[in-house]
Amino acid sequence: MERNRLLPIIVAMGMYAMGLGPALADDDSGGYTSTTVFVQTVKPVEKTLPHEMITYGTVIPDVGSTVHMVLPRPGQVTKLAVSPGQEVHKGQNLFEFSTGAAALLAYQQAASTVTFARADLSRTQELFKERLATKTQLAASEKALSDAEQALQAQEKIGAGKAAQWVVSPGDAVVTEVTAKVGERMDQGGAVLQLAQRGAVEVDLGVEPEQLSEVHPGMPVALSSVFAEQHSVSGKISGLHGMIDPQTRLVDAVVRLDGSTANGLLPGMQVKGVITLAMVKSWVMPRQAVLTDGGGAYVFQISDGKAVRVPVKIVLDMDDIYGVQGQLDPKAALVTTGNYELSDGQLVRNTDITQAPTGKAGAE
Repeated sequence: MERNRLLPIIVAMGMYAMGLGPALADDDSGGYTSTTVFVQTVKPVEKTLPHEMITYGTVIPDVGSTVHMVLPRPGQVTKLAVSPGQEVHKGQNLFEFSTGAAALLAYQQAASTVTFARADLSRTQELFKERLATKTQLAASEKALSDAEQALQAQEKIGAGKAAQWVVSPGDAVVTEVTAKVGERMDQGGAVLQLAQRGAVEVDLGVEPEQLSEVHPGMPVALSSVFAEQHSVSGKISGLHGMIDPQTRLVDAVVRLDGSTANGLLPGMQVKGVITLAMVKSWVMPRQAVLTDGGGAYVFQISDGKAVRVPVKIVLDMDDIYGVQGQLDPKAALVTTGNYELSDGQLVRNTDITQAPTGKAGAE
């Protein structure tokens, strides 16, 4: 009979030793009760950590630092010295073009008109001295020369008097596009190629339309290549697009960087962006410490040897930890293991207390 009474106790103790059931605890009479649960706990830690949004996007040349190199006069592209993606320096040859015949003729006509107007003014001045010409005639000759000189200056400004000319880079840049071909005849203002200032880039990060209201200009962003996340570049959101990208179905949040801050981010690179939405003060704990049911998220703390259920709200989800807000007792141990067996007010026995993980560095 005595063996039959001890058998359930022996089985239960064996199950606990293997981690398969609730623990046995001494009662006041020296016997055992199966209502006590062994748990592991951590000390509650409250910290201020960043609330972050993970985004992905592409590096493109900064539109505000892009220059279109165009023909100042009608002509023909005769040589191209660069190709797309090439880095160029200030003063480096980009392309050569020959001035069109009509533009050359217009320059020659303007030059001959100036020559004639000067000679006519000289004759009129001599006649005026001899009182054979009136002041009106002299004024008309002076105006004719002034008009002719202005017309010639306009032709010289666009270089119409040069039969062939090399166009050079206005600064250190990257050739992002070449739109013309050798031998192609082009009108005045025709685009030949496009330059982007070296190091001046724009990063378009895709944000879910439903989350767009959480992102605002000025928010800090950590940018890194998706293949080398350990090397990051700091920036800020400079603006938000007002429409959904038809290809990604996301809304672009724009980050602009100059040469000193781009730090290796090249046009065409795929990047990861971590946007800091806010700094949030919360209780930091392992994910397994937080349970959920129909009443929402909750945790268990230990008070006077009993489990106390505390409702919480999850405000941060970072790697293997949660940041929660709730009325936690900073002096009461927080249950991390064995909590799924607990109910409010149940007896517990704590095996150890360890320090809770704190996630990324933050202000306590």
